[in-house]
This record gives sequence, C-alpha cells and structure tokens, in this order.
Amino acid sequence: MSQQPTFSNLIHLRDFVDSITDDSSKDTPNCIEIHTDINVFEEEGFHSSSITVEPIRTRIHTYLTREEQERYVPNTFFYTDGRFSAAPSDDGTLEINIQTLSLMGYA
Repeated sequence: MSQQPTFSNLIHLRDFVDSITDDSSKDTPNCIEIHTDINVFEEEGFHSSSITVEPIRTRIHTYLTREEQERYVPNTFFYTDGRFSAAPSDDGTLEINIQTLSLMGYA
C-alpha cells in the first residue's frame, strides 16, 4: 500500500498552463489537474555551477465547474496558492503536487 503525501507546506505559484485533465486520483466530477513545468531561475548569491537546474513537473489539484475549466486552456497565465508535497515520480524525476487553496487564471 502506497503512502499518501502529506501536504503541510504552502506554495505560491505563478505560471502558464501546459495542459488540463481530469484528476486521476479522484473519481469525482469537476476535480481536475492542471499540469505545468515550473522553471527555477538562478539568483545571485544562490547558485552553483555544480547544480543542474531543470523544470519541475507540477500537478495542481483543484475543483472547477465545466464553465471555469474552459478558462484554463494551454498558455493561460495563472496564480495559485496551496499546500504541496514534492517527491520523485515513477520515472525518478522530481514532481510537485499542489492542493489549491485559491486559483486565478488570466487569458
């Protein structure tokens, strides 16, 4: 039996929608996943050439009505706040899962 992640940390994210799908972890209508790859940028004084920085696969779990879902097409800019966990995915890459507390999209 796999252990469910603990969503005890908070994150504020601004990014663009890559895709939107039904939430595979829930069997409830209107529960969806927004997929995006978070890009981590180098900051002065907080960077090492020995560290490889790559986009981080991110799944944002939220509830949206069908009408609301129509606003979240690929390349829609959004803000979200939520609880998150980070763990290796099945293919070994880092993946972040977010349970939204708030979500706003801007087409």
